[in-house]
Amino acid sequence: MSHSRRSRIVLIATVVAAAAVTTACSKRTDSADSDSSGSSSGRKLSVVVVSGPLSDPFFGAMKTGADDAGKELNVSTEYLSPTSTDASGPTLAKLMQAAMAKKPDAIVVGNFFPEAQSPEIKAAIKAGIPVVVINSGVTDWKQLGALSFVGIEPAVAGTRSGEQAAKLGVKKGLCVNTVPGNPALEQLCQGYTDALKKAGGRASSLRIPYQNSTNPTKVTQAIAGALKADKSIDGVFTTGSIVAESALTAANNAGRKLTIGSGDLSTKVLKDVEAGKIQYAMDQQPYLQTYYGVLIAKQYVQYGIAPSGTVLTGPLVIDKDSAGVALKINQTYQGIRGAS
Repeated sequence: MSHSRRSRIVLIATVVAAAAVTTACSKRTDSADSDSSGSSSGRKLSVVVVSGPLSDPFFGAMKTGADDAGKELNVSTEYLSPTSTDASGPTLAKLMQAAMAKKPDAIVVGNFFPEAQSPEIKAAIKAGIPVVVINSGVTDWKQLGALSFVGIEPAVAGTRSGEQAAKLGVKKGLCVNTVPGNPALEQLCQGYTDALKKAGGRASSLRIPYQNSTNPTKVTQAIAGALKADKSIDGVFTTGSIVAESALTAANNAGRKLTIGSGDLSTKVLKDVEAGKIQYAMDQQPYLQTYYGVLIAKQYVQYGIAPSGTVLTGPLVIDKDSAGVALKINQTYQGIRGAS
């Protein structure tokens, strides 16, 4: 293991341990007889991660985080995800059932559609499988009985995006949401809208069905329609990096100069931010969300400890001045700051 990787493990362990720690011990823990793998039988601990489709660079970075955590922490990890065209609540609920059937030591899951997924999360916990919620679910992870939450507060991220847009002169914004029904993304758009209103502007939301979100032609057409219907729109904020590229295409096709912000990163978005084509991107650091999620799960199963509150991984605002640094990292360590 390289010195840089050892340093990163030490840093991550320090950050997580810095949160107030609870010592509620699980019936699954027997640290007195455990070896370095955390298992009294000598086997590796197993953690299943249930999250979004790998067609999206955001979730590609999540899988990289889970994979790296498994290698560096000596944990067997498996990433379960829906196809790009069927990331619905019922599908994610079935994946949660599949994860439980594997009888892992712990599960790390994004609670994107609480109505469908929360009952399965509760079922896992009732069955004695510790659960760490990541990315989506900051408002209800405690009520579900999860160990911890790792991610962002979406309303805060949306607010920062709106503040950034207002700072750049946006008076009428459009928030493009490609996962209607996901409370986190609804809160993201609401934060953006509220921040613009507070700055004297206004905003509206465009909801695009998720099954169309990976079809650039359909997304571009939908955004183009919104721009045509409202000539006063001078800013667009998208909840994903792929959609930000479609917003840029729609603006160029319409001959409109817009202030465009992306809700997350990809290599293409970073290059466009550096070039001034896209003005900013919000970095949630999805790599850390799964890495910390696996780390927390391991430490709980092995030692009976976990953070007593949320572990926030962002958001960071990436603009033209800072995009180059993120790009360099992504080119050196592919998949850390957006996988594509």
